[in-house]
Amino acid sequence: MLRDLLHFGRAYWYLLALCVLWYSVILAFRSTFAIKYFQHVHGLELASAGAMNSYVFLAAMFATPAFGWLCDRLGRYAPLLAFGALLLPLALAVMALSNWSLWVSTALIGVSFSLVPAVMWPLTRRLVAPQRFGTAIGLMWVAQNAGVGGANLLAGWLNDSAGASAQNPAGYEPMMLFFGLTSVAGFAFALMLWLTAGRRSQEKATHAPRPDPEPDR
Repeated sequence: MLRDLLHFGRAYWYLLALCVLWYSVILAFRSTFAIKYFQHVHGLELASAGAMNSYVFLAAMFATPAFGWLCDRLGRYAPLLAFGALLLPLALAVMALSNWSLWVSTALIGVSFSLVPAVMWPLTRRLVAPQRFGTAIGLMWVAQNAGVGGANLLAGWLNDSAGASAQNPAGYEPMMLFFGLTSVAGFAFALMLWLTAGRRSQEKATHAPRPDPEPDR
């Protein structure tokens, strides 16, 4: 298995980094901290905060298959993945820095939460050879879960250190800065994946050898 890692191309490692960073933000925030953040910073009641948080996951049940179908029809995996990754830092910025309705940030996160997985996992199959696909997926799952666990611990520590609470809403700012910077880093890796896929497409046209197949740009 370790020898297989040497055969993965750069695009796969960019995708793995995006997977870790994107899931570390969206799962840690939405599953652990969002409800209290909505209550303490935006003044929502518990029931309203829970409902607002649940709409993202409810929408994904229907939107993710639709986005998967769209990607299959368009065949533009890398740019769609970059677009989905961009929506997450935009949503966090709207949530933390503006007075806009939470429906705006929730809609942005909902599209990102539906689009990125619909592209990411099929794209993995295009980035690695068939005989290494299981290794590639397994490594992504291990790294993803480690990232989510670490993000939960760090975000919780930041909230405790800053005294985040209903009486001190500003205490959530370090956590939101952490999530924002992490999501921006994820978007940067999505861009590098897009650029790498484009260059590899040119190499394919000149019949240059490649470690693993790459997607169309």
